[in-house]
Amino acid sequence: GVGGGFRAQELWRRLEMLTGALSGELAEQLRLILEPTLASRLQGDFRTGKRLNMRKIIPYIASDFRKDKIWLRRSRPSQRKYQVVLAIDDSKSMAENACGHLALESMVLLARAMARLEVGELGVVAFGSGGGGSDEDANAAAVRTLHPLGAPFTDQGGPALVSQFTFAQDNTLADQPMVGLLKTLDAQLGVARENLRGGSDQLQQLCLIIADGRFHEKEALRRQMREMGSRRGLLVAFIVLDNPQSSMLDMQSVSFASGKPVFTKYLDTFPFPFYTLVQDITRLPAVISD
Repeated sequence: GVGGGFRAQELWRRLEMLTGALSGELAEQLRLILEPTLASRLQGDFRTGKRLNMRKIIPYIASDFRKDKIWLRRSRPSQRKYQVVLAIDDSKSMAENACGHLALESMVLLARAMARLEVGELGVVAFGSGGGGSDEDANAAAVRTLHPLGAPFTDQGGPALVSQFTFAQDNTLADQPMVGLLKTLDAQLGVARENLRGGSDQLQQLCLIIADGRFHEKEALRRQMREMGSRRGLLVAFIVLDNPQSSMLDMQSVSFASGKPVFTKYLDTFPFPFYTLVQDITRLPAVISD
């Protein structure tokens, strides 16, 4: 683990330096993509409204009070109403595939870009051990909330956040940590949507999973993704951290048909419809905005 207050502060400072310019670049690209959804700017010509449009007063008087569309309303979207959750794989597999540091870089880059853009609410969770069964409590226990939705994301809280990652969580072939993560996120985001003040009609929810993309429970994941795909205003995207020395692009899975082995590329059966491969942190802003 990162451990130690001083080491965590030092690591956070290094991650900030590495990702500072990139988070600014990503924020500008996302500004164009993430449409403002919340009307907070006054505009328009209305017969009733929030505030008088002073430029319309003189024509109103001159028209013998007939041109009475002299009011402004909050009808122009200018604020973003998103709930964004970053889910980071904290399992031993990440360390074995040399993806741990890239995961922290990706998390810091994304979190700071989202905070700079004031997207709405940002949450961070870690997963990697157990989970995947029908026991909701066991699934929830395997997913740790490191930064809850709705809490302000500040650089002061950064060292405490990175210090909670160990990349040492273990799971067995019987476990389905990714399925457990999706079930827990589905439940948590459902509650977050219901609890939102001011209605959830305009709310968009985005879940970004940051992991090495190596799992054995593909069929169960497909089922869970189909279920989550039917949720209105929810998008789940997977950022595959890929080590060029053992790239997922070269991986194959084998099945047997009529006793003969059939090889397929691992990514051809990847269970997440929206995914991207990242080998180098400098490419992340471009691939995210694509």
